[in-house]
Amino acid sequence: MNVDYQDINVFEVDYIYRIQTFEKYLADSNASQEHYAHYKAGLIPDIFYGHNMPEVLNLFRKQFLEIKSGLERYEMDNNNDFPMLKSIVNTERDLRKILDDSQLKDYTALLERCFDSQKLDAKAASVSRFYLATPILKSYIFQIEKIFGKGILD
Repeated sequence: MNVDYQDINVFEVDYIYRIQTFEKYLADSNASQEHYAHYKAGLIPDIFYGHNMPEVLNLFRKQFLEIKSGLERYEMDNNNDFPMLKSIVNTERDLRKILDDSQLKDYTALLERCFDSQKLDAKAASVSRFYLATPILKSYIFQIEKIFGKGILD
């Protein structure tokens, strides 16, 4: 993972791309809270399994509503993208709390592999658009707290 997410320009381009990806998703006729939750979980089905799948799906349903709401209020809210950023980061943080140790280990390794091979593999590219590898998550948190203040995500 050679990309410097501590660079504010890289960070901004990345999160804007993630929000635009969600906007494109919303334009699809299948877009719904339920479809989004299952689609996102279905990108890495070998990681999410039975015992915590209901919690994972609920987390993704919540994220769908938060980002959709952020997009709907964006212009009325003086182009404020913080609610969407907060949802992206907190979903990742909460997901890591839901996963058991084995899942978390597999999840972390998978995301890093996907990030490294996203230019050559369409599935890896999809995973990289909807999930944040640990180094990226840490720099998202760093940038958000640098801009908005420590503890703003809690």
